[in-house]
Amino acid sequence: MKKNVIITVIITLITVSPVFSQEPDFDIGALQSTMDDFSGKIAKSLPFNSTMGLNWSDAYINNFPHFGLGLSLGFTTMDSDSFEDLIKMFNLSLPSFVSGFGGYPIPGWTAEARLGGFFLPFDIGFKFGYLPIKPSGMELDYFLIGGDIRYAVLEETFILPAISVGVGFNYMSGGFGQTVGQEIRYAYGDGDEYITVGAPKVGIGWSTSSLDFKAQISKSFIIFTPYLGFGASTGWSKAGYGIKATITGTDVEAAKEAFEAAGITDLSEDGFSSETKVHGWGVRIFGGISFDIALIKLDLTCFFNFNNQYGVTLGTRFQF
Repeated sequence: MKKNVIITVIITLITVSPVFSQEPDFDIGALQSTMDDFSGKIAKSLPFNSTMGLNWSDAYINNFPHFGLGLSLGFTTMDSDSFEDLIKMFNLSLPSFVSGFGGYPIPGWTAEARLGGFFLPFDIGFKFGYLPIKPSGMELDYFLIGGDIRYAVLEETFILPAISVGVGFNYMSGGFGQTVGQEIRYAYGDGDEYITVGAPKVGIGWSTSSLDFKAQISKSFIIFTPYLGFGASTGWSKAGYGIKATITGTDVEAAKEAFEAAGITDLSEDGFSSETKVHGWGVRIFGGISFDIALIKLDLTCFFNFNNQYGVTLGTRFQF
């Protein structure tokens, strides 16, 4: 499987619970159809997920030598139905409490920096997050990098707020791999033939490159700063799965035609995989409040995407 695999952090919420029967568990055509649905919906989810970080309360931090350094921690959500359907196709299960969360929460964190511009009223931001985890029997990773530039169309005065417009770019990828302890059987053709995948290693993955446009307003009041913003992101995303295992129970060469008809072109005796590329837009509002204690700021930010996603982050930073 191509190593663009998935956002990780979901898997801190996943427990594996295989259930097997004597008959084929799933139809390969249904698996691919479920994957296509998952890919289409994730195209709208990932650009939003990648906007975590750099949502500072100040719409503009003033020109150089003004700067800031900080950390943020929180989560965003993704579509639950298509993800749950795909998980079932691999005989994995999710904790029951997650299904009542209103979407699967994706935890994340970023280290952040912002520097005031020169001459013109603008600032530049940079963020980075990386989270490799290898618990027993599982491989997880999460990676996020991005930056933005904001231009102050209105600088804050004693009476007036600060207003800025900005553009940024984000790249996010992650993934997990899990070895399932027993075999899975996938039917193909007319349903009376099947392949047996023995104790497979299953991976589900996605990545996105997104361009983000945003506008923000803020106003400082002695020890706190409320803020509100609007953003629109377009993302070029990939989503896929891979199964690595010894394929038995059928003539692999004879099964290839049926697999290719379902959109899977790399069936071999060692497994199979599939990846879909998709493009989508997401529109969001964000806002919150920071508490300002000398040069230290504590941020609370909430997000809402009109694709019915939401998120929350807490951040702290040193800002001069």
